[in-house]
Amino acid sequence: MRRRAWWIFFGGLFLAMMAYASVYLAGTATKRSVEKSDNPALAWLKHEYRLDDAQFARLCALYRAYRPKCMEMCRQVDATNAQITKLIGSANAVTPQLKRALAEAGQLRVECETTMIEHFYSVAKTMPPPQAKRFLAWVQRETLNPGPMTQGPLSPPDDQDP
Repeated sequence: MRRRAWWIFFGGLFLAMMAYASVYLAGTATKRSVEKSDNPALAWLKHEYRLDDAQFARLCALYRAYRPKCMEMCRQVDATNAQITKLIGSANAVTPQLKRALAEAGQLRVECETTMIEHFYSVAKTMPPPQAKRFLAWVQRETLNPGPMTQGPLSPPDDQDP
């Protein structure tokens, strides 16, 4: 009798572990397939917007063409921001050099955002119209959200009391 109880206990434990493993594997199958894909950084787009292989290949080609431009613009923005930080730290008033650096940063931001939005429109063209519309709505929410400057000068962040 005692031996039978142990068999039942371990059999139940084994079945519970197998059930857990099955649910876990089924629940993570999509994520694991994305991670094993040729381009895991973009694979979520294929799944989310139900792209076929040809559409996804075009999207990947667009990304490969855009990425170097984006990285170069980011490098320029970082360099300009470093220059602005240095200029602000070395003066106690707005200097002509700081004005020029701020104007350059603004122009870089315009170029960067224009190139980025052009890229997003190109990506949307690889998708069927309903998915393209949904993708562009997502892009707008994620990339064009207001930044900290919209809170007003010297106002506390939203998560802090005044």
